[in-house]
Amino acid sequence: MNQREFKKAMLRGQGRCILACRKDPTRYRAAVMWGCSHLLAYDPQCEDSRAWYLCELIRCYPDATPFREAAIQALFRQSTKGWLQRQLEELLYDLAVDSDRIAEEALWAKYAEMLSALRARKLRPRRPADDLRDSFVSLAITLCPKEKDALRIAADMGRLAAESPVYSVEDYDPFFWFIRQNKHLTALRKLARTNPFAARFLNESEKAEKESAAQQTERRELQRTPASYQIARYAEEDDFRIHATQYASETDPQRRADLLHAFTLYRSYPFDPDPILLDALSDYAPLRAEAWDSLHLVRHPKVRAFALEHLDAAPVDLLPVLITNYETDDRPLVEGLLARIPRGKAGDDVLHAIGMSVLDLRDIHLKAPAWLLRYFYDVDRCSMCREYFVREMGRRRLLTKDVLLECLYDANSQTRQYILETRRAPFVPDP
Repeated sequence: MNQREFKKAMLRGQGRCILACRKDPTRYRAAVMWGCSHLLAYDPQCEDSRAWYLCELIRCYPDATPFREAAIQALFRQSTKGWLQRQLEELLYDLAVDSDRIAEEALWAKYAEMLSALRARKLRPRRPADDLRDSFVSLAITLCPKEKDALRIAADMGRLAAESPVYSVEDYDPFFWFIRQNKHLTALRKLARTNPFAARFLNESEKAEKESAAQQTERRELQRTPASYQIARYAEEDDFRIHATQYASETDPQRRADLLHAFTLYRSYPFDPDPILLDALSDYAPLRAEAWDSLHLVRHPKVRAFALEHLDAAPVDLLPVLITNYETDDRPLVEGLLARIPRGKAGDDVLHAIGMSVLDLRDIHLKAPAWLLRYFYDVDRCSMCREYFVREMGRRRLLTKDVLLECLYDANSQTRQYILETRRAPFVPDP
């Protein structure tokens, strides 16, 4: 890979970067250094942290110091927050686990900085999101695995709640969940007998947890009325067809769009697609969008003809419909349309949406063309979706030697685990 290809693959979290870096670390040093101070994940809320992945890249070099220093400098920049901060914290924690004392000291220095800033707060932010508090909780969770550290942080949170007019223990409830998950609750109860701040954190957290459980039960009761998801996923066939009839007879555009949404999820529209084809040309944008989205689950000669008549439509609308109605000779057409998608963030979003529609074909018992599975494995920025492409290729015996090998080092832990568990070929070595 050249530098540009390496950086793109690193942003996708593909294992080919680790394999290439092991062979020629000098060539890719600048790209790895860049990765140590930039957010790599496409959808960090859903994907695994890239900390493990970055650590594996850093281990290709005899001295981790420059990479660690780049991460530390980025962590203490004023502009660093949110998901980038979490990636940096987890990277430094993984380095600290490897006996890097400087990385550990940097994490605790950042912790002290944020704790001091929270103590200095006089008012809560007006908006619901609180970047400082959320980042503080994120770092606390990163530091949580060691029992002594978890107890120290719990006491600090209890003290902050006792002394601050701004925050209560309930503001840190994700940390209490991790206390439970890491089995530190018994130790916290013991500390609470002698430490009033630990006792405050424990008592208020348990009270908030009970109230939250009651609220969730009430919310579930309110959500029992049928909605598009429930209809698409769980409705009996007769009820599903009744819903389709209601859609076809509805005249209000917004109501029609709402009803049509049920056919964009899991199951296709059960009747002739003419009403949806008309709606795909509607002047009302929400209805038009729902119509194109529902057509990607309909394989029908009329739908194929419609797609071929509207090759100037947006790729994110057109390509899923063409792929569902794919014929053997369509590859040059589809490849040409894919090549027209611009590169960059906007193009990544479009490719990701099209890739998800390819995965949706399983819901209507269709097989995507084999070359498309490999294509989206190579280009989709989302490592979580790539896992499903790998699994689909595995089911269809399409995993090649190069894909098997690089998946052992994929940023997504589920992809790595899948390859290790299935052992789909004798030539796959131990990582």
